Amino acid sequence: MRALLLVVVLCLIVSGDTSYPQTLQKENDIPEVTNETFAKQISNNYNPETEHPFVEFCDKHQEIAIYYHIECGIPVSIQLAQAITESGGGNSELGKVANNLFGMKYYKELFKGDFYTSPGGTQWRKYDSFEESFEDHANFLHTYYGHAVGKNWLYWVNHCGGYGGPGYWKHIGNVIEKYKLYEYDNIVDFNIKNKKTYNL
Repeated sequence: MRALLLVVVLCLIVSGDTSYPQTLQKENDIPEVTNETFAKQISNNYNPETEHPFVEFCDKHQEIAIYYHIECGIPVSIQLAQAITESGGGNSELGKVANNLFGMKYYKELFKGDFYTSPGGTQWRKYDSFEESFEDHANFLHTYYGHAVGKNWLYWVNHCGGYGGPGYWKHIGNVIEKYKLYEYDNIVDFNIKNKKTYNL
């Protein structure tokens, strides 16, 4: 009888505590990281050593460019080179008045936001911030240059057309090489390939 009671007590001890987690997280489980967080981690841990006239602009906006590299497959180098070419890194009249970094023209059928009319009569898309300009530009390239999405910068400059007329993409390639903007792509691709994450 005493033996039977002992067995019952042991069963109650083992099965009675239902508050303890039934499934334990493995020690080597890595929590999911959002693309926004991943971009911030890479940006916070990367300081390019290249010096050029647009280094301050690139440093300030590398995080958002890295994000759209990861999210939309648009190389950081392509984004920064186009911003430098189209608005001097935000220093042109269009960049200052309309926050339009990429020379995006306004067509009411394609853009629901505001617009800015330049002295020459051309209508340009107008944004509330440079961040909105980056977003719209990335979505535009993702939509209309789908064949290049996910490809490296060399593919873009050798296989894309339009946007800025004959020779435009060759010029973008020259800007990338001159300012070594491809280094941003290299570090992002390395982190993606190795799924490397950092503490913020």
